[in-house]
Amino acid sequence: MDHIINNLWLGGQQDADELVQNNPEEITAILNVRGPDAYQPPGRDQSSEHPGKAYKWIAAPDTGLISPGHVREALVWLQQQTAKRERILIHCKYGISRSAGFLAAFMVKSGISSNLEEAKATISLHRGVQPAMEIKEPVRHVALISALTGLPNYLAFDEGEASPFVGIVDVNLMKVFNDSYGRIAGDMLLRRLAKILVSVDLEVYHGQEDEFLCKGETREELNAQISKARQIFRGSFQLYAEGRIQTIEGTDFSFGIGATLDEGQAALGEKKEAIARSESPEWLRKIVANVGHGQAW
Repeated sequence: MDHIINNLWLGGQQDADELVQNNPEEITAILNVRGPDAYQPPGRDQSSEHPGKAYKWIAAPDTGLISPGHVREALVWLQQQTAKRERILIHCKYGISRSAGFLAAFMVKSGISSNLEEAKATISLHRGVQPAMEIKEPVRHVALISALTGLPNYLAFDEGEASPFVGIVDVNLMKVFNDSYGRIAGDMLLRRLAKILVSVDLEVYHGQEDEFLCKGETREELNAQISKARQIFRGSFQLYAEGRIQTIEGTDFSFGIGATLDEGQAALGEKKEAIARSESPEWLRKIVANVGHGQAW
């Protein structure tokens, strides 16, 4: 648990649990924003375990996005507790993403910071975080949207206008990545790829699991855009895995382009065979090296 600014602390589930027995910071209010995630036991209202403290539970899912409704609910409660001069702990599972995002939103709303980026920078001085900074309304047409990436899904791909060419993007060694860093880290990797594909102006759809579909007018245009996305995706980045923020290097994807899905899949298959014979990426080499130091893989 880290003191960030004024009467605001940031922490994880364990920090909140420990307050039941030990409260050296004299925390008097708790905002729990831990909703659905991949950890057990699941997030829940624990107000009965903290008698004498002001307590608020907001079931924010671990998706990298924050619902505006949840933000408004949190801001009202935080303003009330701040007015009472309560000493407030905001927490999710690890105090890295969701709770940091809510704290950043409150810092902007209350005038502590002028914008979300400034708030993030202030929080990062005291605690390593990757705040859920994107605040978006829920998508109405859920059946046509990927819940993981927010992109149109394969149903939307089928219902949309046909294009002369289709590009199929598939993350290399995705199962190994999930097994090594955990499914939540794997989901973060897929959301990162989705944003990169959109950033290079591709008309992109999230197919199934680690597969993305792109539409284009010419083979050359699709190849240039996807190749640009691949160059960005292969760059180093940070994500939270195994209880800490890690720098990942060498992630990659393969892609195939065709006039039909079947033709694109065939081209992708040839690329995947070539990848299987190539040198292991940097992130995988690090994991293999750690096995020799007694770390499980």
